[in-house]
Amino acid sequence: MKNNVYIIAEVAQGFEGKFNQSKLLIKAASKSSSNAVKFQLVYADELATKDYKYYNLFKNLEMEEGKWKQLNDYAISLGLDFIVDVFGAKSLCTAEKAGLNTIKVHGTDITNISLLESIANSSIKKVILGVGGAYWMEIEKALKILKSKALVLMCGFQGYPTEILDNQVFRIEAIREMASKLRLNFEMGFADHAVDEKLSSIVSLVAIGAGAKTIEKHITLGRIMELEDFESALNPDEFSCFVNEVNLGQKALGIINKENDFKMSDSEKKYRENIRRDIVASKDISPGEMLTFQNITLKRTSNIKSIKKLDLVLGKIVKKKLKCNQPILKDHFS
Repeated sequence: MKNNVYIIAEVAQGFEGKFNQSKLLIKAASKSSSNAVKFQLVYADELATKDYKYYNLFKNLEMEEGKWKQLNDYAISLGLDFIVDVFGAKSLCTAEKAGLNTIKVHGTDITNISLLESIANSSIKKVILGVGGAYWMEIEKALKILKSKALVLMCGFQGYPTEILDNQVFRIEAIREMASKLRLNFEMGFADHAVDEKLSSIVSLVAIGAGAKTIEKHITLGRIMELEDFESALNPDEFSCFVNEVNLGQKALGIINKENDFKMSDSEKKYRENIRRDIVASKDISPGEMLTFQNITLKRTSNIKSIKKLDLVLGKIVKKKLKCNQPILKDHFS
């Protein structure tokens, strides 16, 4: 089984409702060699009331319906999957009309039964379910509604800042184990919101080691511009480095193989050959004696013909005299 990690460049609200800015972010994501780019498809009135403190911000994120299809087409032309968060029936409808295959349910909506049921009955094929800040009973209920979809259970949350201890990467394994009992088509993912540049890839690499198959990381055109959601975002050049480091980490994981030799690489096979001890006489042995644990031992030697496997020599009868520390060869016994 190969570990193919899927990397999402998370724009979130960083496009600020501007079409050209959106295209620049998609282009930056494409140059980083990520697999997908994700936006929040927001209609303010289905997300908040007018008195909510961020209502006007949400309003400014709104774009004409047709623009979302153009962005989807543009992303596809650059080799990217285009994903959006949906927050209600209108944004879900827009996503469907734009031809999207994948959407995300933000953690804010994990208990939004009406929206979940609408998604379950939609043409959307794959759903990323944000489980940060959710209890297992809430997650389980959402999964049962979305059971007909391919699912990614996305751990992690934005804490402004998200402290290192807040990541709780082992929750990936806990949720994976519990969700496995539901017999669904799902994978685990992790939304990395580390704010320390030194940790830009470490947390994601740890998450991959814990079983995450999808990694989400914020991208911005430049933190100095302080666009929306810039706090845990990487600049385009940093995001390219992030993708490269994650891919290297993925290679280090190798493959899961349960065959006897684990499908060792040639390098590991050579290492195995070099470190194995050879069978040598532990004392002088006379012709006619049987080779046993009492007269042989294991040591490293320079003889390339020496035998390493004990079962090939134990119980064999020596044909010629052997001196102490002499490597045992095939022509020494019958």
